[in-house]
Parts: sequence; structure tokens; C-alpha cells
Amino acid sequence: MSFREVVRALLRRWYVLLLVAALSLGGAVVVAKPEMSYRSAAVVRVKPPETPQDPTGMTDFRPSLAIIGAAVVTVMKSPSGAAELRRAGVSGDFDLAPRNTGTTKTEAYVVPTVEVSVRGADPNETNREVGILVGHFGTELEKLQNGLNVPRQRYITSDQLVPATALPVLGVKSRGLVGVAALGALVGVAAALWTDEYARTRTVRRRRVAVVPA
Repeated sequence: MSFREVVRALLRRWYVLLLVAALSLGGAVVVAKPEMSYRSAAVVRVKPPETPQDPTGMTDFRPSLAIIGAAVVTVMKSPSGAAELRRAGVSGDFDLAPRNTGTTKTEAYVVPTVEVSVRGADPNETNREVGILVGHFGTELEKLQNGLNVPRQRYITSDQLVPATALPVLGVKSRGLVGVAALGALVGVAAALWTDEYARTRTVRRRRVAVVPA
């Protein structure tokens, strides 16, 4: 099909283009005025056990502690773990991500931490749900050590290093509008050409039936 034929087909099926343009306009309105959402995040620190030599445990951070934290994250993000969090009251989109506090020269988890976050429509609710995640992190950490028969005095613990803070999630409207326009143009042209080809095929079939002798 030549360019001229494509243009003629689009002109013949202008109503298809108009319909797709109206739908795209509706999508553009949604993109231009999105529902406000918030992301609340907190940082959990994995702490080594306290010893007589180190009563606070703050000088005994090791990369292996980050592995323990990552193991807890894996359990909480598993299907069964996610279902348990839902039953506990976490309704928003949540995530847990181990964070590397090393440097480019020392690529190690110097202070093993995990960022927990929840995204939702109510900032107070997202903060509350982050608190549930923080609590479950400590519970799963304890369960893991119970299963390994770790002595109580050697338990690895966790605390909340940075409190939950809810911030609005701001998208880039211009990118969304460009995406809607591009998608609308693509769908409109494709729909118009398909409609024109379908109509042409039906017309050819009718003519063939009409010329067949009785």
C-alpha cells in the first residue's frame, strides 16, 4: 500500500480517527489530573548482638549481617509472607530493599540496613503500614534465629533507624501526555486501516456473490 493509498484510507475512515482521538483525550485528562498518592518509607537497621567487649554492638557490623537481612526480606516478599502482611493490615503496594552503605572503594554493607516502603492514597495510613512492616521484620528475624537454635544472648536484633515519612509521588505529566498522544496516533491509524481493509474485503465478497449465476 502506497503512502497515497494510506492517506485516502484514513480520509475515508475519518470517523474511526475521531473516535480514537476522543478516547485519547479522555486518557490525557486522567494523566493530566492523576489521583494523589503517597510513598512512606523507613529504614530498619540489623544489629549484631551485644557483648562485654562491645556493649552496644555498634562496632561489630559485618557484611554477613546484610545477608541475614536479605534473607528476612526474601521471606517477607514471598507469596506466603505477602499474604501474612495483607492479613496484618498492609493494603498498599509495599517493598523491602536491602541498602548498601559502602562506598565505591569499599563495596560492603558496613551498616546493614533495609528500606521498607508503602505506597497508597492516605499518608497517615501508609505510615501506619510501614510500622507493620517494621514490626514483622523483627518478628521474622527472630523466627529465623529460633529455627537455627541460636542462643538468646547471641541474637541479631533490629531497630528503626529512620522513622516513616510520607511524601507525595509526583509524576512527569509531559511524558505521560506524550505517551498518550503517541499511543492514540498509533492505535487510530491501525484501527482506521483495518476498518478500511475489512470494508473493502466485504465489498469484494458481495460483488463476487452477485455475479455468481443462479
